[in-house]
Order: sequence, then C-alpha cells, then structure tokens
Amino acid sequence: MTGEASIDMEDQRQLSLIDEETPNLKVVKANALVEAQYELTGKAHKLVLVAMAQIRKDQTQLFEQVFAVPDLVRLIGASETSSYTDLNRIAKDLMKRQVEIRNDETGEFELYQWVTKAWCKKGHFGIRFSEDLKPFLIGLVGKYTLYELGAILRMTSNYAIRLFELLKQYDGLKSRTFSLDPDMTKSHPSWENFPKLMGYDNRTGSYTRFNNVKQRILMPAIKQVQDFTEFKQVNFKVIRFQRKAVAIQFTWQTSSALEHVTDHPLYPELVGIGVSKDTIRKIFTEYDEDRIARNLSYVKQKHKEGKIKNPPAYLMDALSEDYVEPELDFRNPVRPIKDVTPYDGQKDQASKVGDLRASSHPLYKDCDNEHEFKLLLAAERERGEPFESFNEFHQYQLHKKFNRA
Repeated sequence: MTGEASIDMEDQRQLSLIDEETPNLKVVKANALVEAQYELTGKAHKLVLVAMAQIRKDQTQLFEQVFAVPDLVRLIGASETSSYTDLNRIAKDLMKRQVEIRNDETGEFELYQWVTKAWCKKGHFGIRFSEDLKPFLIGLVGKYTLYELGAILRMTSNYAIRLFELLKQYDGLKSRTFSLDPDMTKSHPSWENFPKLMGYDNRTGSYTRFNNVKQRILMPAIKQVQDFTEFKQVNFKVIRFQRKAVAIQFTWQTSSALEHVTDHPLYPELVGIGVSKDTIRKIFTEYDEDRIARNLSYVKQKHKEGKIKNPPAYLMDALSEDYVEPELDFRNPVRPIKDVTPYDGQKDQASKVGDLRASSHPLYKDCDNEHEFKLLLAAERERGEPFESFNEFHQYQLHKKFNRA
C-alpha cells in the first residue's frame, strides 16, 4: 500500500491513497485469473486493476479498499463532470458481474463474484473483492502474471487490456494461439477460447463474422497495446480450415528486443547475405522471428544453388509474400488454408495481389482465392518450374505435407 493507511479492524476498511507513484505499482494475478472468462467495461476493468495493484505483497487477507473519488476518476479516465454518476454505475455493475475461473483439478470453469461490496458516496469509492478470489490475488507462488499498473491506464478498450494481459502471460514465448471455434479445433486443447477470453459473443449478432471482430476488436486493441506498452510489434495470423476462420495466432516483439537487434542470433546471418542494419531493424519491426528465420533459410539455399543474384531484395519479397509458410496440423488430410491478415505496415499487400491477377497465370482461375494462388506461385518458385495443372500443384502440396509428417 502506498502512503498512510487507516485500518478499522471491525469493518476491515483500508484507505488506498493514489499519488504519482501509483502507476508504478505492480498488478499481480494468478494465471487462472488472466485466463478467466468475464465481461467488464474498460473503466470498470481499470478500476478493478487499480484495486489489485494496491494489494501488498505481505498481505494475508482482503480488505475493503476506499479511494478518494477525484483521484480515482483521473486515474481511470472517467468524466470529472459526471464522476459520481459514472462511479455509481460502475459500482452497481460490479456487484452484478461474475467471473468464470477454471478449476485446475477438474478443468471445468466455476463462477465467482468479483466483489462483495462496491459503493460511491461522500467523496469516496469503496470496493471489496470476493473472499473466494483470495487464492488468485494473495500469496501467489508460481503461475502468475505481473506488470506495472501504468501499462494499462491509458487504454480505453477493455479488449486492449485483455489482449495485453494474455500476451504478457506468454511474454517469454513470443507466440500464442487461440481458438475461434473450439468445436473445430478439438485436436488443439491448449488453444484457449478467444471470444470467451476477450469477452465478446461470437454466436449471435455481428461478431459471428470474423471480419467484424478484426475491425471492431482486434485492430483497435492491437493499436493500443502497441501505443502504450512494451509490445511494439504485434502480428496475427488467421488460421483457416475449409475457408472458415477457426483460430488466431499472435506473435510479438518487445521494445527491448528491438533495441538489441544486433544481439539477435539471426542478425549475423542477415548481414552475411548483404542486408543493411537499417533494413534488418525494419525487418524485425514488421515480421515475427519464425517468419524471418524460415524465409531467410529459404533465400540462403536458393543463393547457394545460384538461382538468385540479389539475396537482400529477394529476402524482402520472400518475407512480404511469406514464401515458406508453416504447417499447422489439424489431424485432417485436408491442408488448412492459412491467411496472414495485414495491418498498417502491410497495406500495400492488396496491390501486390492485384499484380498477381494481372499476370494472367493459366492456373489462376482454378484457385479458390488469392491466398491459394500465392501458395501456388511460391511452390513453383520452390521447385523451379511451373505446374501443368492445378491437380499437379495439389499433389505436390500433399507430397510435401506427408513427407514432413
């Protein structure tokens, strides 16, 4: 707790002071709570996290926390002119809200109340977490996520806060995949239910269409995460099966990783084929490590075979088109269609697809979509000669798939 604390042991109230050091406080929560399923507004979520950050490391019980309204309003970005109305609304909403947390032993989700008390009056706001949440907030040893409160205070989207926490939980891995359709991705039980984690309903209404999810949830959330946190490069791939978006794979780089790009193991290899330092920094800003590594290996092999004369330029094309896409196994003989969804740094991709259309390739009309046509072109580059028929291309892909298995 920062500052002085006033404790009444009868009603277990504790004054939680907000000052210039508050953004530096640490939010610490069990991973089970990070992966919990719930819906909160952006302001309510920030208020909950402010209260979590006030929990001391040596604390053994949960107290009712009391904040001064003016300080709390400024911290969570609520309206100063209607502060009591906003905070009263948040208090009433929190009293109704529940959170579903997975039981480690059974694997089933169980319902918990967020709070047992929330109020706003006489210049103060009070909140008390449910005692049942104590194991997820106090005395944590292993399996928890920690970050500075200031990381989320400037965010206005609850989806951005949730995405940031999910990336932070897997910070060291730099990659995480979520299911968009659990019924179709049962062979990947580790893929968490993305709609449930983010708190939107994909069963009815506009969010049944992934394009709406991308425009209204994903892109705004990614922008705020990149603008306000250490995750300065967040990319995602939509994993498709029979043209349906069934999963989403995130990859990311932190600002510290980008600052030390010269220490990266791939750096000397890139320099070795003639890529400049500025271009290397650009590459690491726009693409994830796996994409760089697999396409670099492909370009080096082609250069060794004497099939390309300008490796740096060819590498940039390979990265842009992703000549060597990874296989994602669905335990199904039909290879899933994978689509890298562009964001700001890749808006020119559409024009490149237009160039492909203009090439009048004899097999263009046989491809189901632009992405499949790009795969066909990449396969032709790989084997060094064109396909005579679409069936020949299909057989080539199947041969590659089962030889790798």
